[in-house]
Amino acid sequence: MSILGKIGYGGITTVIGLIIVFTGLIIIIACLYAMAAIFKKINSNKARKAEALKAAEPQPAQPEAPAQAEEPKQEDESELIAVIAAAIAAFDFGSRPVRIKSIRRVNGWKNAARTEQVYKF
Repeated sequence: MSILGKIGYGGITTVIGLIIVFTGLIIIIACLYAMAAIFKKINSNKARKAEALKAAEPQPAQPEAPAQAEEPKQEDESELIAVIAAAIAAFDFGSRPVRIKSIRRVNGWKNAARTEQVYKF
């Protein structure tokens, strides 16, 4: 078999492989769209049944006088501080003692995730 015959055979094999792969992907996509439509219909039927049941139930009587509003409770953060101190102490800082002076809440999960993804490589 000559070089051109081998290249032609490889090209035909490549084209057949691509056709099989993309046909499989199209079938998977079609199945996902069908499943999404089925689940959307099931959820809408459940929502309609729930609304019908809600409308059929008698409404409870409203109290005449409003209840007293509860004051927000101050959470005891000593347990939280102890957990944070234990987590920091789990890291080996050598002979230096670790002392926590203050704790403030920061939404750091978003920043940590972004940093992890950006500086991954």
